[in-house]
Amino acid sequence: MSRAGSAGPGDSQIAQTLDRGLAVLELLAAVGGGLTVSEIAAALGIHRTVAYRLLATLERRSLVQRSTDGRYRPGGGLLRLSAGVGDELRAVAVPHLQSLHADTDETVHLAVRTGTEILFLESFESTRPLRVASRIGRTMPAHATSVGKALLATITDLEVRALYPRGRLELVGPATCRTVTELLRDLAAVRHRGYARSDQESEHDVGSVGVAVRDPEGRARAAISIAAPTTRLTGRTVADLAEAARATAAAIGSSL
Repeated sequence: MSRAGSAGPGDSQIAQTLDRGLAVLELLAAVGGGLTVSEIAAALGIHRTVAYRLLATLERRSLVQRSTDGRYRPGGGLLRLSAGVGDELRAVAVPHLQSLHADTDETVHLAVRTGTEILFLESFESTRPLRVASRIGRTMPAHATSVGKALLATITDLEVRALYPRGRLELVGPATCRTVTELLRDLAAVRHRGYARSDQESEHDVGSVGVAVRDPEGRARAAISIAAPTTRLTGRTVADLAEAARATAAAIGSSL
C-alpha cells in the first residue's frame, strides 16, 4: 500500500499518459499541416497502438480532429479551452466592434489564431434581411478567412511554410487557396494594401475584409473582419469597409 502523499504505480502511469497526450498536442500545433497515426508514433517514439489510443481520447474531447485522409490536426476544443485568455481582449474590443457594426450595418467578427486554425470570439450580425451569420465559437482554417489571412500575414513566409509543410491546403469554399504558394502570394498582397480579403473562400456568396489588431508593442493579438454577401462587396464599398476596419483595429490595439 502506498503511503499518503507518495505516488503509486497507477499515478505514474496516469502521469505518463497525460505527458504523452500533451506531447501529441504540441507536435500537431507545431506541424500544423496534419499527421497520420504512424507519423505521430514515429515522431514521439511510441508504439502505433499507443498513439492511436491517445488520439482517440483527444478526438472524443474535440482536442484533435481527423480529416478524411486520416490525418490529425488540432481540434476546436483546444481553441475553446484557451478562449478564456481572450476575455480581456473581448472586453476591450466589444465597444469598438459595436460602433463598427452600427456604422456599416454589416456583420463584424473578432477572431484569434492558433496554428492553422482561427477561433471567432465575438460577432455582431447585420440587421439586413440578407446577411452573414454570427460565427461566435466557431473554428475555421485560417487560410480560408480574411481574419486568418490578416493574421498569417503578420508572420514570415518561412513560418507560414512551416505551418503547412505538405504544401496543399484544405478546400473550404469554392475559391479557397489550394497551395501554400498561392497563399503566400495572397499574403504579400495583404501586407502591401494593409488588409485581407476573402471572396467565397469560406462559403458560397460570402466575402469579407480583415485587419490584424496589434497591441502597442506591435504584436498581432487578434483580427477583425467585416463580412457581407458578395453582391454588396464591390469597388468603392470594399475600400470604404477596409478603411473602417483598419481604423477600428487601430483603436482596439491602442487600448490593449
